[in-house]
Amino acid sequence: HRRRLSPDETEYLLQQYHSNKKPTAKDRSVFAAHLNLHPRTIQVWFQNRRAKLRR
Repeated sequence: HRRRLSPDETEYLLQQYHSNKKPTAKDRSVFAAHLNLHPRTIQVWFQNRRAKLRR
């Protein structure tokens, strides 16, 4: 089931995003572990973030 990211989680991911728009699988698992989320969640967040920018 879907869960919205907290403002803190979003802030953390945005910081990561600004330093690297395309994190490797290894990077994503590090972020996921840090936030206690699934790497897949991180992957989708980055995909969505990049997609929003392209629009």
